[in-house]
Amino acid sequence: MPTKIYDNQNKKDKTLTAQQRVDAGQIPQYAENGIFHTPISAQSVHFKACPDEYIIQNEGAYIVLGKDRPDTCASGYGAMGSNRANSIDLVVGRMSNAKKGEGPPGQEDGNAFVDNSMFADAARVLISQLTDVDKHFGLAAGFTGPSIARASVAAKADTIRLIGREGVNIVTGEALDPDGYGLTGETNSMGGKIMVRAPQINLIAGNHTGTYITYGGIYHPLETIRNLQPAVRGELLRDALLEITDCMEDIFATIVVMQIAGIIHNMINGFLFPFTSWPASLGNAASYAANLLEWGLNTQYQARVNLNFIQFNYMNVAGYKYICSRNVNIT
Repeated sequence: MPTKIYDNQNKKDKTLTAQQRVDAGQIPQYAENGIFHTPISAQSVHFKACPDEYIIQNEGAYIVLGKDRPDTCASGYGAMGSNRANSIDLVVGRMSNAKKGEGPPGQEDGNAFVDNSMFADAARVLISQLTDVDKHFGLAAGFTGPSIARASVAAKADTIRLIGREGVNIVTGEALDPDGYGLTGETNSMGGKIMVRAPQINLIAGNHTGTYITYGGIYHPLETIRNLQPAVRGELLRDALLEITDCMEDIFATIVVMQIAGIIHNMINGFLFPFTSWPASLGNAASYAANLLEWGLNTQYQARVNLNFIQFNYMNVAGYKYICSRNVNIT
């Protein structure tokens, strides 16, 4: 039942949702007992079990041993009769966010009977031998595409923490030299070959992998940008920036040389003009042009060639130092 409190300021009853009670510093509860971890035997929400499920339950915490079942007994590979869709479903807080956190209808008198809900149950860890995990949890698939009919582990809650005191590794792909697989290597859970040597890792914040349109300036008034993009490899980006910096230094040096040569040319012409004829000035101009070719244009050409190599090696997907990761994508 929603908790009613008396608002002294407005002189009226005010009904709060479970989230509002938490924000107000209160404890959301559905029973008047349970203080100091004393048992709450009367549960207001009951789970509708399927015939093949073995359930371990304590109050509102469940361990369900059965087969793939995202919703009712008519859902999942378990409903199709598969004997390779075994699952372990750890669930707490069934239908906890229904009705803005007040729970499902009928719980007031203890007559709420519910199925699995990947969206309304409070927290879940699902271990399944065969399931469509992206479809069941409503997940954006990323560049790898949706996971269909695969062994999967899924964890869902308001917040999730992975804590490693000496590190956390997220690894994709087959094991190194697994026993019993010989030269062919480790297979997937169905005995199939793992086709991709380094399967992708997608870090998707916001569960959105589409595109968005933004203003790009005068010359590109509207730009369409992908939300999910390859991560940048730090050391290769560092190398690219260092090489670009070297090219810029060559260009700046060329500009300085050209300015100095121009100043010398003008000074000599200004000094010789009253005393010499036009052939002397022409010779000085020829010397100036030779200096520009040797110190200026040649250096500029080399810098341009280097920039073209940088563009191919670092910015092109075929480059040997391509700065974007081919295996890790982020939003």
